[in-house]
Amino acid sequence: MSIGPTDPDVFVALENDVLNDWRFRKPATLKAINEYIGLVKATPALPSTTIFEMVHGFEKAVVKACGVNERLRRDREHAQELIKECSVLSFNQEAAEIAGYIFPRLSKSERNRLWTDVLIAATALAHEYGIATRNRSDFELIAQHITANYPPLRIEVWK
Repeated sequence: MSIGPTDPDVFVALENDVLNDWRFRKPATLKAINEYIGLVKATPALPSTTIFEMVHGFEKAVVKACGVNERLRRDREHAQELIKECSVLSFNQEAAEIAGYIFPRLSKSERNRLWTDVLIAATALAHEYGIATRNRSDFELIAQHITANYPPLRIEVWK
């Protein structure tokens, strides 16, 4: 595991917390993203599940507010602009098989809490990417259950 972008040969995908930190222009995340872009000459990728989590968050806020207000509209547009800057990693058959292997090895409470992170980690592995996260412990727990048929999950902590 590494802290921050250190290996130009390993591409990373963002989980939702890091994507949100990027949206909110948190200085440490902006610095990590700029360093990453400087090393690999590309923006980080987004697993399709990360996009699902973000869209779900917006739609949940729309439902709660009984409609779209100006701030939600601007926030959603900004998020869509960031998505356009990134490549999107699909949840494909290989990702499904990796997630299918990991998921039953977690406890029931871990499955309830980490199901989207399992899909994100599986997608990253299927596409040979690491994960940029603020949640090191969650992804370390998931990584413990990856079959030996795959390389270890590279976890970079960006916070």
